[in-house]
Amino acid sequence: MRQGHAATTSSLGSAAMPSDARLDGMVDAHAHSRMGVYLAQCWDRRSYCWYVARSDVRERQIYTILGSVWYLLNPVLSIATYFLVFGVVLEADGGLDGSAQFLAFITIGLFVFQFTQRAVTFGASSIVANTGLIRAIRFPRALLPTSTTLTESITAIPTFLVMFGVVALAGETPTFRWLLVIGIIAWQAVFNLGSSFVAARLTSHFRDTTQILPFVFRLLLYGSGVLFSVDAYIDNDRFRLLFVMNPLYGFISMVRWALMDQPVDAGAVLCTAAWTVVVTIGGFIWFRAAEHEYDRV
Repeated sequence: MRQGHAATTSSLGSAAMPSDARLDGMVDAHAHSRMGVYLAQCWDRRSYCWYVARSDVRERQIYTILGSVWYLLNPVLSIATYFLVFGVVLEADGGLDGSAQFLAFITIGLFVFQFTQRAVTFGASSIVANTGLIRAIRFPRALLPTSTTLTESITAIPTFLVMFGVVALAGETPTFRWLLVIGIIAWQAVFNLGSSFVAARLTSHFRDTTQILPFVFRLLLYGSGVLFSVDAYIDNDRFRLLFVMNPLYGFISMVRWALMDQPVDAGAVLCTAAWTVVVTIGGFIWFRAAEHEYDRV
């Protein structure tokens, strides 16, 4: 992947004998079409994904002045900015009671939203940023979006710890339901992986995808109820349906329900589950269908 990962290329390729090779050294030309073989190859190289994720995290810490402190400072500054603009200057409460509750509300919305935003944004570049590795070594290309998703999942841990702290300081009493957030975030990580597969293939064909994604997420920021309560401001059933069908709104709503006892639409939960299945399975199949094309990117 990056220069720091060059030492792992031998283990990544496992070039001595791929799992689809015969004893005479010949490789089945149709082996790439076998899903079971491909998944087995990915599983055999799972340690590489962990190595890359940990190396990326350490590399980011080395090349920043504040190191690991930045992972705590960055989300705090983001929340302070949004709260200052919307909660203090504009005196907006997002349809909630009190500034403390509004602070917890936008903290959850922003952190959950940014988890997917960062994973998909970095995942979109996972193929085009590693063309040299792809052309040099034969390995399942799905490992690249998987590695970036895993990296963002690891770097998001301090962010979510800050989220728990802000919600507690805002006056919310911890309950056993807070533990459900771990499962919700793991569920979201699976959704992020599927979305990264889709974004990575799109970027491999259309390099402008990385330029378009920021505008897409900027629109989704306001279409996911990050900064305001949909129940308080959206009365039109058709507009409300757009939120319910948005998987990011579903994840945000579920975390707010777990931490703040905010209402959650059952339809949004079902839509989020459906999106996760479709995007993860469909995205993986669609990404893999172009496996033979990525070395020509």
